[in-house]
Amino acid sequence: MRSRERGAALVLVLLVVAIIATLGVTSVDRIQYSIKERSDISIKHQSFWYAVGLESKALDFLRERNFLKNISSILISDEDMPTILVEIEGGKIEGSLRDLTTCFNVNSLVTASSQNQLVVNQVGVNQFKSLLSAFNMDELMINKLTFSLVDWLDSNDFTEEADGAEDEFYTRLDSPYRSANQEIFNLNELINIKNYDEEILEIISPYLCALPETGTNYINVNAINRNHPEILVMLFGEGLSLSAAQRILSDRPLSGFKEKRELLSHPELLNINMSNAALNNVKLDSSFYQLTVEVDNYDFPYLLRSYFEILESGKVKIYKRSIGTI
Repeated sequence: MRSRERGAALVLVLLVVAIIATLGVTSVDRIQYSIKERSDISIKHQSFWYAVGLESKALDFLRERNFLKNISSILISDEDMPTILVEIEGGKIEGSLRDLTTCFNVNSLVTASSQNQLVVNQVGVNQFKSLLSAFNMDELMINKLTFSLVDWLDSNDFTEEADGAEDEFYTRLDSPYRSANQEIFNLNELINIKNYDEEILEIISPYLCALPETGTNYINVNAINRNHPEILVMLFGEGLSLSAAQRILSDRPLSGFKEKRELLSHPELLNINMSNAALNNVKLDSSFYQLTVEVDNYDFPYLLRSYFEILESGKVKIYKRSIGTI
């Protein structure tokens, strides 16, 4: 009898020990997870402030550049924008600036009406078609890309053309959603629009931007990337060939065009007819920039995109940020 009691007691003791061991292992796992979680949060916060520090340097650069633009005789085109690389303990910080007055503003396809509704902007439509034609797209594809984007932006719920798409199309997808009917905030939205697949976006995305303005598509001809003559074709229309646009960029003075008439007197533009609305889009300075900061902090990848606007007063403001991981 005593033997049985001792056996039962031993089993009970072993059971208690097993439970305590299990609880101990679980507690250690939780403690380790909590420590790692706190460490990750700390590194993330540190990466954010690293990125904000570089953002501050970019603001200083743009303020100084804006102050000196009437004094300096050196032109900085989009492809010559400085890249900043800083080595830090545990990794590096890399930042690059992009001039957003050198790309097609997708929000220029619409304009605000007197009733504060977004309606088609024909000048923007014509320019977007000219840009797409510079990539040797056929008319059918050009219309598909143009009007599906217009319908995504405009306030109404009917298609502008047969090639467009509104809620009737999107709500019948396997994962249904509705058209935005508002300005595009981030170019990543384009993948949600009918006809915009990854192959198309790989071609046209480097030439696009989403500015907080509708109805206008200002282009700084002094800052256009020399490898993007398609932007000049977009600006001046299909009457300007790609090769002619390339020659204009090659002939651009080191200090840039001082006046519009200096640009328009180029031999390649003498026989090009432009509407006043299109001419108004020609600029000789820039007002929008994008800073991309990539932080590699102890193998924790962090990405910050900051968007700057230079106001008429000369001040530089941040009008939006996009935060994520690389």
